[in-house]
Amino acid sequence: MKLVKRILVILLIVIVTLPIASYIGIVITNNVIANNIEKDLIAYELPPNTKLVDSVSVAAKLTGSGNGMQYMGAILVESILSEEELKEHYSSSFDYIEVSQQETPKLDFIQSVYFNADIESEDKTYYSIICWDDNRREMFGDLLCELLDFDIRGH
Repeated sequence: MKLVKRILVILLIVIVTLPIASYIGIVITNNVIANNIEKDLIAYELPPNTKLVDSVSVAAKLTGSGNGMQYMGAILVESILSEEELKEHYSSSFDYIEVSQQETPKLDFIQSVYFNADIESEDKTYYSIICWDDNRREMFGDLLCELLDFDIRGH
């Protein structure tokens, strides 16, 4: 009888902790994917006359409607180059790149995403360079991608 009780207690512990541990693993994996995009942008060679100021990454449902995770890494640069020149530089290695001039630390089209830098100087020009993840299915396959969408931030 004691053996049956022990097995039931262990089974109950596994039933309770497995979903919690799985969810924590999903959240951590999604954060790692977003952080890797940010790291790839940081590691990429800056164009001439450009200085890295700050960076940020986010894993969540960032734009549009429906369910599903989206991953974004962004860097803030100070540059004398134009948006088009910066986009051309980064488009050669990144598929989904957006470049826009920044006048405030907030990324305009994404709620509650801010750079930590003070960029309100009038004599300098700042740009955000944003990369969206585009190859998650190629890296992980359909099944793992479906599991990663169980993150509450994707809903």
